Amino acid sequence: MTKKIDVTQLRKGMFICGTDRKWIDIPFFRKKFLITSDKQISTLQEYCEFVYIDTEKGVDVSPAIIEQHNDDTFVDLDSSKQIHEDTSYRKNYEDSQTILSEVLNDVRLGRCVDNPKVRGVVQELIVNIVKDSQSMIGLIQSKDKNDTLARKSVNVCILALAFGKHIGIPKDKMYELGLGALLHDIGMVQIPNRILLKKQPLTPAERTIMEKHTEYGLAILAKTQEIPVNVLKIVHSHHERMDGKGYPQKLQDKEIGLLVRMVTIVSVYEALTRERFYTETLSPVAALKYLYTSGKAIFDAPLVEKFIQALGIYPSGCVVVLNSGEIGVVVNVNPQDRLRPTLRIVTNAQKQLLAQESVLELADRTTKDIEIIKTLAMDDPIIELLMTLHEQVKGGANEAVKLK
Repeated sequence: MTKKIDVTQLRKGMFICGTDRKWIDIPFFRKKFLITSDKQISTLQEYCEFVYIDTEKGVDVSPAIIEQHNDDTFVDLDSSKQIHEDTSYRKNYEDSQTILSEVLNDVRLGRCVDNPKVRGVVQELIVNIVKDSQSMIGLIQSKDKNDTLARKSVNVCILALAFGKHIGIPKDKMYELGLGALLHDIGMVQIPNRILLKKQPLTPAERTIMEKHTEYGLAILAKTQEIPVNVLKIVHSHHERMDGKGYPQKLQDKEIGLLVRMVTIVSVYEALTRERFYTETLSPVAALKYLYTSGKAIFDAPLVEKFIQALGIYPSGCVVVLNSGEIGVVVNVNPQDRLRPTLRIVTNAQKQLLAQESVLELADRTTKDIEIIKTLAMDDPIIELLMTLHEQVKGGANEAVKLK
């Protein structure tokens, strides 16, 4: 529950989720955070008149559900809930891969797809995506050389469901989207390993065999009862392209269904960002840039835009590192080009904290050579250091402070 309170009511253990000031005007590097020190309280009281707290993520104005030890430390009794949820998400992710691996092995042996098993996988993933899609997306971004068909398929399913949640796909279509994404490459079980595992570019003959996986997948699912038509379309058509140059039917534009177009986008993104033994892995930003700049000839451009929104690649408050070496905080998302937001630059190229910050609009033509090369996770130690040093500079330091 979100509650508006006066800054005089602040106490450690409260979770801040908003203030009466723009974030660019106050010395914090996160828009939402848990209060852990008296210093944070005094800073909020200095800059703000009121704030918003989330009583489900932190303590309320009423007596604190917190075990106080001293002025600087406390035990947040709600943290165990967050740890439990994170563990639950990872277990769901790993269990989904295990179950799908068993299903794929059965299919390799000539058996039908175990419908109850794959249905259960999709339904469990939907529950967790609805609960916290960003945590689930975070799981698929972990480094892992385990380049299995099951892992790839679960990754695509998670991305597709997060995408569907973002654009408001109806509940029944969410299931079809998730199942289609989970099984989109099931035909790959019939492609020889000499082609699947080849490190060099495929020959034209090998490429022809590889492209048969959509036909194989359709044939496999034709033997399975209660597979929705939309799932069959996803499996058969996820390599079609908007300009008609895809396969197997050379469909184009609106001949390709919405759910198919969505899986097409997320499967390409997943392939580009997954760590694979035979090719270079792209950063999420580089992969989105590829999708964004490929034009409407290959992908559905408006859907690509919505996918970028679903991933929230550079949300406000996100801390990023530029190719110039500078560090900045996203203060505004550019709706015309979400890969180039407006930043508040907080360090120079030598990683020295700036006493006088500047605003940089990456969408401006004069900054076309400046790019974001990575984001910093919110639990990155450098962010806490930035917060501390930033307050010192705001307090009157006359020279830049070097980050160690």
